[in-house]
Amino acid sequence: MTLSTFGNDLEPTSHWLEVMFSICIVLSGLMLFTLLIGNIQVFLHAVMAKKRKMQLRCRDMEWWMRRRQLPSRLRQRVRHYERQRWATMGGEDEMELIKDLPEGLRRGIKRYLCLDLIKKVPLFHNLDDLILDNICDRVRPLVYSKDEKIIREGDPVPRMVFIVRGRIKRCQSLSKGMVATSVLEPGGFLGDELLSWCLRRPFIDRLPASSATFVCMESIEAFGLDAKNLRYITDHFRYKFANERLKRTARYYSSNWRTWAAVNIQFAWRRYRMRTRGPVISVTENGEGNESNRLMRYAAMFMSIRPHDHLE
Repeated sequence: MTLSTFGNDLEPTSHWLEVMFSICIVLSGLMLFTLLIGNIQVFLHAVMAKKRKMQLRCRDMEWWMRRRQLPSRLRQRVRHYERQRWATMGGEDEMELIKDLPEGLRRGIKRYLCLDLIKKVPLFHNLDDLILDNICDRVRPLVYSKDEKIIREGDPVPRMVFIVRGRIKRCQSLSKGMVATSVLEPGGFLGDELLSWCLRRPFIDRLPASSATFVCMESIEAFGLDAKNLRYITDHFRYKFANERLKRTARYYSSNWRTWAAVNIQFAWRRYRMRTRGPVISVTENGEGNESNRLMRYAAMFMSIRPHDHLE
């Protein structure tokens, strides 16, 4: 009776139904409060366990970097990457968690996780559901930190990378010190040399070389399709990848073809201007330097390499 009227000025009742009702309410409140405290404890335990795991990994990385005497610049890049990776993936490799599940269940999970992202890539807009399922089953998430070089010009291309979030700067050396630059936005991709490599006949085992250097302008979230997986998909669904419309789409969104086209359009425009209006002379203090720069620019345009792909 005292508990049922605690904190107010009501008179305690002697009616047994009201007393039983008050007791039930008090016990229910205690039980709900106990469940709340238990859930909070479980949540804090999970958070602290994950934080502890991150601290152990960071400690191991710091010990290894000190042991190998890495310079401070590389140490800072490693720390930044680890922080970004933990913030994005929560310290867990999703692909490792589901790799031992039954094939049908694994495909369903990866389709749920990756399908919407894959459909954002213009290259995959017109593909069948069967092909999209196979792509979802073989892609894996990637994380890159700011100013990280994804691939350098001339290196073998190990995978195609499809951008989900962030921007990537593309730099291609032309000639005489001239460099062509462009920016890849979300929905873009790099490594289209692999698509040509997979569809070329006769097939060559050697991986193609990258035609440009790709540098992250900011933190990047993407997913990658390794060369062997891309070859598997193009071999089994060659009827679709040999489609003329898909070929034109791949060429239109290819950063290699866009750079080559931009260089040649600039050269054609400058040649047209010189033929119709005469050479454009800029007012500068050093005329010889201006003439030298113009010659270097024209040499770069002449020496720009036309991309080769399966349309050839």
